[in-house]
Amino acid sequence: MNVAASAQPSPDDASTVAVEAVRKQMFLDFCAALDAHAMPYVILSGYSGYPDRIDSDIDFMVSEADFLRLPALFNDASSVPGARLVQLLQHETSACYYVLARQVGHRIAYLHPDSSASYRRNGRLWLCSQAVLANRRKVPTGFWIPAAAAEFEYYFVKRCDKGLVEARHIDTLAALLTEDPAGCRAVLARLAPLTLPDELESAIRRGDVAWFEQHREQLQLALSDSMSREPFVGRLLSRASEWLRRARRILKPTGLVIAVLGPDGSGKTTVIEHLERELAPAFRRLRRFHLRPHFGAALDGTVVTDPHGKEPRGHLASAAKVGLFIIDYWMGWLRWVYPAKLRSTLVVFDRYYHDMLVDPARYRLPRGSFLQRLLVDLVPKPDIWLILHAPPDLLVARKGEITLAAAQVLSKDYAHLAVQLHAISIDTGCGLKETLAAAVAAPLEYLATRTSARIGAAR
Repeated sequence: MNVAASAQPSPDDASTVAVEAVRKQMFLDFCAALDAHAMPYVILSGYSGYPDRIDSDIDFMVSEADFLRLPALFNDASSVPGARLVQLLQHETSACYYVLARQVGHRIAYLHPDSSASYRRNGRLWLCSQAVLANRRKVPTGFWIPAAAAEFEYYFVKRCDKGLVEARHIDTLAALLTEDPAGCRAVLARLAPLTLPDELESAIRRGDVAWFEQHREQLQLALSDSMSREPFVGRLLSRASEWLRRARRILKPTGLVIAVLGPDGSGKTTVIEHLERELAPAFRRLRRFHLRPHFGAALDGTVVTDPHGKEPRGHLASAAKVGLFIIDYWMGWLRWVYPAKLRSTLVVFDRYYHDMLVDPARYRLPRGSFLQRLLVDLVPKPDIWLILHAPPDLLVARKGEITLAAAQVLSKDYAHLAVQLHAISIDTGCGLKETLAAAVAAPLEYLATRTSARIGAAR
């Protein structure tokens, strides 16, 4: 065995290494951009492996004034060179989640900065950014973190407020308690009931998850009692900001709907699976539909092996089918698709209504049927159309269910449909990596353009 050769990474391993290297550089550029624009910040927690290993979101805090400057900063292509801002999710009035993406061949490197300006929950100001930033410190790798006691307070309040304290959370608290015993004890004395600080410290030091679960409600009540509510005017403004945030999410949802069309053998399944895998970090959830919503019913995944083998239906039955499709699309959009967009979901359609315009025989529509074309404008549209194509002889080689003549007609008609829909046309007859790179480039460009336009409109 050639040891040197066996030590070389596989193509997938190599692309993963490349993605991680790019992500590391994105993080360093992110920190440098904040420093260059005089925006004092701290990374609140979870930074122990940075910048070599970034396993989750980057929780960071800036001042109230700088919080408002962040969208424009991240939208500037020079801030994190090579990366684009593809998502901006304001999940609280003073907290905003960003997604920065940079394409690396057929893969995507992501950075997920989650910003906050102070830490507010339930009408109470738990942690003021001014106090946290005043005592920040710089680690040898070049980024800023809070003082140990400030990080302890943030982490303790966040975990107790969420009602979920696991062993790894307690380990973090224990490390901070060891680093600054006096400061962390002062935090516990201020936030916990008089009878609990010693028990709390002991539970943290011995990593007692059961103790935190047993005292979960007591700790949450103690935290509420330890911090007075903000003034009425401040709470009123926060409530108004929260309603405005929700209205923006409804009017301008952050999800994305992609329809992938193309003849059999064009590689739809491969492209869709890659899209879902690579775009997932830009969204909260994923959902896929085959052709139509099917009124929410789960499908059995049956593969059509002879798409043109059945006799066409009669005109009346075909009209009923087209009508059923349109009803299904609208019910599906109102019940599942648009609500999914509101929840920052990537929705992918494998085929769409418009396939009936190109390949009516597949749907057993009679020769000369025109109703599906007449009613096409009644169907809700996805955000992005991807239409795949390949040389007809290659389609036949991949899928022997269609003849060369049929493949030639389908290729021509799908090309015409791509022009009509202003779709992204992708040649799957080239190399696999080139195909997948083209497939992910289109959604990234769309998301970046949409996010930039929304930031510009908000200014």
